[in-house]
Amino acid sequence: MRNRWIGIGFVLVGLVSAAGLALVVSSPGLATGVMGADAPSRIPKPASSFSATFRDIGGTEVQGTSLVTFNGEVFLYGRYGAGQVTIPFERITEIRIEKATDPLKRTAVVTLNDGGDPVRVELEDDTAWYARTRFGNYKAEVRELASVRGFQRVQTGAPAGQ
Repeated sequence: MRNRWIGIGFVLVGLVSAAGLALVVSSPGLATGVMGADAPSRIPKPASSFSATFRDIGGTEVQGTSLVTFNGEVFLYGRYGAGQVTIPFERITEIRIEKATDPLKRTAVVTLNDGGDPVRVELEDDTAWYARTRFGNYKAEVRELASVRGFQRVQTGAPAGQ
């Protein structure tokens, strides 16, 4: 009788182990890799291409050599007072990103190339910036950035493997 219980115990342990293994194998976290599902393997390809320099909140600078977009667009958009505004990249010299009173928003202080006063635009903090760099694709959310500057229109020629 004792051997029969030991055999049943092994079967139960085996079933529990198999179920646990199935749970681990089907876990979405494992299937997405080290960087998670948001790794920028593909970036938006806008009709026109810009380069720009990103500085993150840790001080790291990244040169976006082409395909710089704000959520797939070649303009910045957000709230301006009670309304909404869009500002094309060709009009922007620099964007400084500051914390807003709402923890889910950021304030973009936009310096325009016409020399006028900066424009303060409220952005969603989880909106993504994308770019192609000399070493691969780049993605950063608004909350991760301190500034974006040096917007220049560029010709695109997709390097092999990009």
